[in-house]
Amino acid sequence: MSFKFYFTIHFLYLFININSVFGQSIDISVSKTACSNSITGYFLNVEVKKENILLDNEKVYYDYHEMHRLCDSLKIRIIQKLFQFVSDTSTCCRKVGLYDNSEYGGCSAYQPQSKNFSIGIEALFIINRICYGSVINRVSCYPVLYNAETMKEVNDTNSLINVMVERYKEWFMMYKDSGKLPDYRFLNDGQIKWWGR
Repeated sequence: MSFKFYFTIHFLYLFININSVFGQSIDISVSKTACSNSITGYFLNVEVKKENILLDNEKVYYDYHEMHRLCDSLKIRIIQKLFQFVSDTSTCCRKVGLYDNSEYGGCSAYQPQSKNFSIGIEALFIINRICYGSVINRVSCYPVLYNAETMKEVNDTNSLINVMVERYKEWFMMYKDSGKLPDYRFLNDGQIKWWGR
């Protein structure tokens, strides 16, 4: 068999694989929605439709199992949408709670004192869940940030929340430039950390 034949077969193989990825219809939206039932505040609604099928339609709060399984290029597109909200200081209507699971249990035995968190913190928390899935419980199982120097929670201190936002921007540039998800521990290496283990 000739080189031309092998080249043609190889080209067709690549074309079919590329077309199967890029030919899929993917719609991504992130919206800030007012809470119902007279609860004050908002929440972020992340919708990803693949071939008109809504992913994680049955999710419970911050479980994004199907989105977590998407390729890196699609996760990057979702994160770009979420980044529109990382500096939003309005109150999220979801209360601070433990978002742990049986696979990576053992979150800190000490519960945080914070009762609320901002939409900005929610955006970062959702990014954690979509990118790292359940392994992120090793770093963050509460939507609460704290200052490692003072050991005080900072959910109500925008200037310190912005320190974490800047860390996420650095992390995101690493992700975009390499196309590979950075180690999750990078997110918790700074002065401001997630409440977790």
